[in-house]
Amino acid sequence: MTGINFIMNDKGEKTALLIDFERLKQEGKTENDVMEFMEDLEDILAIELSKNENDYSNWEDAKGRLRAKGIID
Repeated sequence: MTGINFIMNDKGEKTALLIDFERLKQEGKTENDVMEFMEDLEDILAIELSKNENDYSNWEDAKGRLRAKGIID
């Protein structure tokens, strides 16, 4: 998709995303197209970040851990 560029640091690592909305509009993309793309990126990021989290399949265990951390009563 043109109109989307990465900003890189001195090490060549991608650190940010730059979106040229005007260019996307010129290519026929709507604001809704861009928002759907951003939502998809957000979902992918959430999935990737959650891979390192603990899996609490037992609700009582999860509540106990939240209580121990003082997050809930």
